[in-house]
Amino acid sequence: MKTRFIVLVGAAALSAVAFARPYGGGWRPGPAPMHYRHHHGGWGRGGRNFWPGFVGGVVGGAIIGSTLSRPALVVSQPVVAQPVVVQQPVITQPVVVQQPVIQQPVVVQQPVTQVQNVWIEGRYVDQVQPNGAVVRTWQPGHYEQRTVVVQ
Repeated sequence: MKTRFIVLVGAAALSAVAFARPYGGGWRPGPAPMHYRHHHGGWGRGGRNFWPGFVGGVVGGAIIGSTLSRPALVVSQPVVAQPVVVQQPVITQPVVVQQPVIQQPVVVQQPVTQVQNVWIEGRYVDQVQPNGAVVRTWQPGHYEQRTVVVQ
């Protein structure tokens, strides 16, 4: 692709040069002097500048036509198929190890009861009299025997 582009640009440059006029004929500033007027065309006297451009166009067209119409030579490497080895996966069954269940003996403790002496704080106690009057009296602290469950 890059070669075709280079050839195409080169042919365009050759064709542009082929149409150039070697003996002037370009634009000149100011009016042309009367003695400088020539009586021949842009191709020179008798068309002598026509033939180099014509031949250059024919040769350039032939080169471009042959380059663009001919497919590029493609050399490919032969494809060698390698055998494919497929290994079947080895599936092993998982080993299940069960832990033995050990029954712990159930120990039931019987509650232990004890009789203890417990101090009861002193307090004021309201007493209702037979006539409906309420009398507050002090009851002093004392020990009582109570049954206590000890773990």
